[in-house]
Amino acid sequence: GAAFLFSPFFAVKNIRVENSERFATSDLCERIGLNQGDNAILFNRSKAEDILRQDPYIKDARLVWEFPDTMVISLTERKVRAYVPYMGSYLYINDYGRILDTQKTFKKQLPVVEGLKFNQFTLGEVLQVDNPSAFDTVVQLSKLFEKDQLLNTIVRVDVSDENDIHFYVGKIDVEFGSFDDANKKLLTLNEVLKQLDTSYAGVLNLTGGNPTCTYIN
Repeated sequence: GAAFLFSPFFAVKNIRVENSERFATSDLCERIGLNQGDNAILFNRSKAEDILRQDPYIKDARLVWEFPDTMVISLTERKVRAYVPYMGSYLYINDYGRILDTQKTFKKQLPVVEGLKFNQFTLGEVLQVDNPSAFDTVVQLSKLFEKDQLLNTIVRVDVSDENDIHFYVGKIDVEFGSFDDANKKLLTLNEVLKQLDTSYAGVLNLTGGNPTCTYIN
């Protein structure tokens, strides 16, 4: 029995990664020490899963052995939904306000959030701010931006005053007002942007019953 357990019959010949947009197979295997030829039964899958979950971008990880020779690494990834400026860098946060990364710049177009007050942060943890209600507003807006497909459209969000929130789309300053009726306002914004030339500076007011836009010469 022991001889059979240690035989090449249980060797991992194939490694497959599922549900990952960010990580290469070679990177994940290096982190957990998984190689082709390893014994699938003796490999510590639980420890490997714990190692992968330490990455801020990985919400959950599962290793499954598909008999007879394939190890599957299945991930649930966290996605960056906005950037928060901090001392010349940017905090990459997900839709729950968790800090996934810090970089000097960014390439993917997502909203830059201004107006949050904090002095420190911990990578991998939810950002703790001195104005938590504004932070909650940002989290809720991020989810709505994704639902309404506005994440790649809105350049900047200013929540310095929660009753006078501003978005910036191209050169247009969008006066959003408070979070009240946010769903309705964002639906209106989506429709207005189809007809609006954002390459010109202007102000779009969504706080009233009907949207109004004034271009600035």
